[in-house]
Amino acid sequence: MSDLIAAFNKYFEVVPANTTELKNQFFHLRYQVYSQELQLPGFESWHYPDGREIDKYDKRSVYSLLRHRQSKSIVGGLRLVLCDPDDPFQPFPIEEHVGHYFDTRLVDSTQLPRRTTAEISRLVVARDFRCRGKEVLYAHGMDYSSFDDKSDNRRQFPHPVLGLLVALVQMSSQYGITHWYAIMEPVLNRLLRRFSFDLKPIGPAVDYYGIRQPYLNTIDNVLTRVFQKNQDIWDLVTDHGRIWPAPRQWAVKQLSTNS
Repeated sequence: MSDLIAAFNKYFEVVPANTTELKNQFFHLRYQVYSQELQLPGFESWHYPDGREIDKYDKRSVYSLLRHRQSKSIVGGLRLVLCDPDDPFQPFPIEEHVGHYFDTRLVDSTQLPRRTTAEISRLVVARDFRCRGKEVLYAHGMDYSSFDDKSDNRRQFPHPVLGLLVALVQMSSQYGITHWYAIMEPVLNRLLRRFSFDLKPIGPAVDYYGIRQPYLNTIDNVLTRVFQKNQDIWDLVTDHGRIWPAPRQWAVKQLSTNS
């Protein structure tokens, strides 16, 4: 077992938020971060009198939480907005809000496999785990100081977001997802490149709850890149290929080597 996987298993566990209680924990965490801590425009507390941040897309979403094993506290969470099963051409959030900015040379949303496309959304880390540099200023808790090995407060695991990427791959495998949409800060996509998890931009940066940019990629493309550049991370997020197979070209090479 790699040191990375051992560290993850020591400190964290992925918890599918598939009960009312667990979903409410996630909704409340979103409220705490977006409405109370960051006080983002459009997420004002008065919108959520019960202390749960919920929108219309939650009706077609699935969720995972990341939990700290020792304290049992919630580290963070994320959701996948799925295709509307009754009307596959109902827009994803990214399409509804910034779809008119898409570069049509890069993407045609009508040609996407709608039923196997999902949007990564509401990726959020609790304040207690956004503790270095300027991490506290971002809901996702990713900042260049997150990767500062000289910090006196070094983590025993690279970053909670990597744990949420474990959850993302697990959910995507479970629901048969092949394509990921996302709209996020360009700096977050650059930081995800540290894990080889960056997505392909499909339009310009726009003002959407701050400066955000639309992205799209296939899961195969992303995980092939992860496999090629950092197999420890690939082993972690795919459980050694159990929930997502190794890239085909590698499997063919292995078969020819062993024959």
